[in-house]
Amino acid sequence: MSSSGEYSDDNSSVLESSQRDRIDESSSLNIGKDQSNSSQDSRERQGTLTAKKETAADNFGTEQPFNTIHQQDSYIKKRATSFAEPRHQIQLTWKNISISASPKKPFCRKMPDDAKYTTILEDLSGTVKPGQFLSILGASGAGKTTLLNYLSDRDPSKNLQKEGQILINGVDRDKVSISKYVAYVQQDDVLMQTLTVRECFMFAANLRLPPTVDREERVDKLIESLKLEKAQHTKIGGPLVKGVSGGERKRTSIGVELITEPSIIFLDEPTTGLDSFTAFSVVEVLRSLAQSGRTIISTIHQPNSETFETFDQLMLLADGRVLYHNDAKRAVDYFSSIGYKCPEHTNPADYFMYMMSIEAYEIDDADQDELQRRKTEIEHEYKNKIHQMHDKYEASELKNDPESEHPEAQPLGEDGGKGYKASFVKQFCLLAQRSFKNTLRLPAELVNKLAIPICIAIMIILVFGRLGDGASSIQSRNGVIFFIAICSVFIPVQTVIVIFPDEKPVFHREHSGGMYSSMSYFLARIIADMPNVILFATFTVLLYYFIVGLNLANAGIFFIHFFYVMLLSFSANGLGYFFSVMVPQKDLAVNLTPVVIIPFMLVGGFFVNQNNFIPVLYPLEYLSLFKYSFQVLVMNEYTDLDLDCQPG
Repeated sequence: MSSSGEYSDDNSSVLESSQRDRIDESSSLNIGKDQSNSSQDSRERQGTLTAKKETAADNFGTEQPFNTIHQQDSYIKKRATSFAEPRHQIQLTWKNISISASPKKPFCRKMPDDAKYTTILEDLSGTVKPGQFLSILGASGAGKTTLLNYLSDRDPSKNLQKEGQILINGVDRDKVSISKYVAYVQQDDVLMQTLTVRECFMFAANLRLPPTVDREERVDKLIESLKLEKAQHTKIGGPLVKGVSGGERKRTSIGVELITEPSIIFLDEPTTGLDSFTAFSVVEVLRSLAQSGRTIISTIHQPNSETFETFDQLMLLADGRVLYHNDAKRAVDYFSSIGYKCPEHTNPADYFMYMMSIEAYEIDDADQDELQRRKTEIEHEYKNKIHQMHDKYEASELKNDPESEHPEAQPLGEDGGKGYKASFVKQFCLLAQRSFKNTLRLPAELVNKLAIPICIAIMIILVFGRLGDGASSIQSRNGVIFFIAICSVFIPVQTVIVIFPDEKPVFHREHSGGMYSSMSYFLARIIADMPNVILFATFTVLLYYFIVGLNLANAGIFFIHFFYVMLLSFSANGLGYFFSVMVPQKDLAVNLTPVVIIPFMLVGGFFVNQNNFIPVLYPLEYLSLFKYSFQVLVMNEYTDLDLDCQPG
């Protein structure tokens, strides 16, 4: 990709100089106004650094602070021995990777011939070897996550045009199966909030490990390696449950993926949302994993200076191009050599982010035309600057060599890991057990499930009262029956739509990781929902049926009424899962549910005689749950019912 405009070196140098001046000014403000106190400030900063690392060390279970980088590296190497070595060492290499997004197709129109693709990544090449921890930094929109997803082969985007080659130990990735050697840790900690740390590990171990492996021993060792002994019996926590800290939750997310002892681990911004101490401890875990012989690739969002010191390999991405990919400790000197000197007492990561960001350019207030012209100029200047930095990296001795090979990265044999480790029955049993446990550990939801039928019964009693046995009760009886049909559909549907979307990310993570099939998951969910549905139908029917005086001619009529209300609730429960799967956004699903259900309710036979429907509504009539439920319940209600139909 060539720059669409060329500017003189003088203009670029003035621009870069002004940026460095602004960083120097902000840097000077950070270290203090009085330069005569610089030595005192230095001592204070050293003391603060030591205190921070003492706190980070204490949080992570270490016994003493890191006063020097040498002590820190020695500790990480010692920690690395607590992680088992991977079965295979993997070198990941990518060559000439280019990714672009296709333009959005106009609705009901042909794609314009001059439609342009948006370039996300352009001609990227590099390699990461066993024992290396690559941290990818870049401003928003630089292409970090796109690169990570493509390298991990978990790219969900369908409109991306991809070019290039990815090699696993020198072999094309398409020719080898590496699923059981790869782990992917998402940015969000997608875990069941009601399970404990140990239960999360055991659930993953039971579904992902072969029977020959001692699962308890594997989990115990993993908890010890991640320093989660104190939190192992604490719930993960979430909106409804108090749980572990942010750092412990993040390490649990990493541990769930480590249960299979993978050889290569991808992480999407694992430190986002964590405080500096917790982020430092998480990066220490990643360094220790790399020291054990694994290949670690992670995007990092704005690391602090202490975290930056722990980096091994560093990649800087801007505008889809690589500006640097080599040892993190050599980055500052490299950029100083090409005219981008990091100011003293400034976090190198902050300086690099500022250097790569287009937001660093200032735009003075101006009229609309001048503002648009200035924005265009800045875009050209920014692209020109990034291209120059990329060209200098390509010509430097520090350029990462994708042709280099690690001696222990041997070609992989057959994966042998296709399919699921656990049988369908075992998947179903474990998933059903977890679903039951999740329900029992949310007392607030249990209270709601009891309160809803009570409220419905109270409304029926207050509105309809005692029906009696006169002819005037016919309308009220039909009203009670149709109202209970409406509640038996809307309540289960809304319950599923509100609760299931919060668990859906867990399903996506575990299913994509090969833990279980979709069939076993949804079958377990439906079975686990049965007690809730039975409880709803039982409480509701028992509370209103006898009080309002529905048909009591014989017990069979009551049980038919009860069982059909229960079956209707089961059907509505499945309908709720259908809506949740079809509509990805929770709020949108909640709002669309009445819009979809009400037309079926109108053709159910209560509001309008079914013989009067226009032909276009016939399909809705025969698909309506309300039609069949209303017919069955009405026929059952008037069986052997004695009514006083005398006038007056």
